[in-house]
Amino acid sequence: MNIVTEKKESIAERLSELSNAIRESAAINEGHAFPHQNFDKVIELDLHKLTLPAAYGGYEYNFEKVSEVLIQLAQGCPSTALCLAMHYYTIAGLTSVLNAQQQEELFHEVSVNHQFFSSFNLPNVSIIQAGQDFSSSTGLKISKCRGGYIVNGKKRCVSGIERFKYLPIYGNQAGVEKSRFGITALMASVSDTGVSIESSWNMTAMKSTQSHDVIFDNVYITDRWLIGREGFGVEDTPHLIFWSRLAITSVYLGVAKAALDHVVGIMKQKRDRLSNKLIAFMPGPQFALADMRIKFEAARSQLLLYAQQASDQINAGLHNEELVQKSLMTKIFVCRTVNEIVWEAMQVEGMTSMAEGGLLERLYKDIRAATFHQPDEMLGKEMLAKRTLGLIAPKNRWA
Repeated sequence: MNIVTEKKESIAERLSELSNAIRESAAINEGHAFPHQNFDKVIELDLHKLTLPAAYGGYEYNFEKVSEVLIQLAQGCPSTALCLAMHYYTIAGLTSVLNAQQQEELFHEVSVNHQFFSSFNLPNVSIIQAGQDFSSSTGLKISKCRGGYIVNGKKRCVSGIERFKYLPIYGNQAGVEKSRFGITALMASVSDTGVSIESSWNMTAMKSTQSHDVIFDNVYITDRWLIGREGFGVEDTPHLIFWSRLAITSVYLGVAKAALDHVVGIMKQKRDRLSNKLIAFMPGPQFALADMRIKFEAARSQLLLYAQQASDQINAGLHNEELVQKSLMTKIFVCRTVNEIVWEAMQVEGMTSMAEGGLLERLYKDIRAATFHQPDEMLGKEMLAKRTLGLIAPKNRWA
């Protein structure tokens, strides 16, 4: 038991302290700088190790527990929660893939040296058609060389890059035999020669994540950082899609919960302009609040059901097509529903909800990003429909 654990009786207490701290910092972060102080607090409270194996001082949090944590933290600071989501799910998704030497070095870095992981770049292999060319599906090119690999290209929108050290990547590698996609997975680092950060993040949503692009210019990565097999990076890291969809969706459900709680408080204070009655007693706001509660509980139930199924199947080594489709359904439904909740919250509060820097104004901008995480809503629906029908286009995407 370490000093932090002795000081705090439970992880729940530490999470509550972190949530309160990051909520205060989010309210005053007018410049949208990356919240380094929040990650210092994460380390102070020993919460950077939630998905690490117990052998490295971790807590081995499963799908359900990680979801609960991210929902709670996103109510305080969505940008912090989204960056942590990338860290948590990448560790969880790679634990069964990394070899013993890789785990020893990387997980020691997290546990002892307090380093963080960014997420993988998502390869464009979501829709499969006959004869499809996957040679440019990642934005990165990998060439084999003596003792390792040379990487060139761009990894886009890396959340937390101003703080996070490790950069897991998928890249297209030419000349790999017997590989469907020809995609290799490697572990890079921001300190690798030839890695640079391009200050490109200009989005209003999740602005404090500072999700800049990362440039790889003839970056050498030793072969000991090969993850899985050459050319089989996607196939050898199957758990990542289940973890990523859970973690990202949980963040945005937490944003919706913050909006819902805010509206409850507003309804107990705001008065109707005509009657001067508290709007808590007016049927319109009451019905709106009821709709918001129903939508939130439906979204949370869907997310919990998926988390339970993912935990059960992956623990048993049985992830299958049903789980893939359930992950898509959950992401599509929850990300659409949480946007509706925040929109309704703004309707209840009225024009003041658009006041610059106000809570709902900030939550509205952040939650709009939910449907654009890959696969975005339209692509996700196409994937789900084609998987349901068992379609592989013989000539082109819409054949």
